Amino acid sequence: MFALPLALLPACCSTPPPPKPAEPAPASQSTPPAHIARAILRAAWSFQAEPDACIALAKAGAASLRIAVPREGLIRLTMSVPGDAPARPVVHFNGPAGRWLIPGTPAGRRLNQFALARDEASVSRVLMLLSGGTLNLGPPAQNLPILALPESGAEGQQWFACVRQIVNLA
Repeated sequence: MFALPLALLPACCSTPPPPKPAEPAPASQSTPPAHIARAILRAAWSFQAEPDACIALAKAGAASLRIAVPREGLIRLTMSVPGDAPARPVVHFNGPAGRWLIPGTPAGRRLNQFALARDEASVSRVLMLLSGGTLNLGPPAQNLPILALPESGAEGQQWFACVRQIVNLA
């Protein structure tokens, strides 16, 4: 008779088992995708100094930067990219001589164009490009490669003399 209550005693007085750990919530659909590292393409410079224009080209495979400084009109930077060019491009430059960014316009499926005025500030931006650094065409979501520009050296200095003369800053 006492055996049944004694048998139930351990069940009623024991502590309950610990609760199961909560399962992690499933990943939300609004979580941004993991950042994809953008390729860095190392460019090489070439220069042309003609009576009507000074042209510099930094080329790395399918990507390039063309700087055209004509005797008249705006200074033009044209970027060619291996993928589709952004519809609202912005070029970001970052180098030891400084940093800047300018908005551009699409100039074809793989081209974007950036116009600079014929003034000291624009010529300074061209000089910064010749000093080396990186050109990053945005917006970043398109994962276009970054163009790494080397220092242009003596050849770039000679070409820059053409720029100063043609823009009448000599």
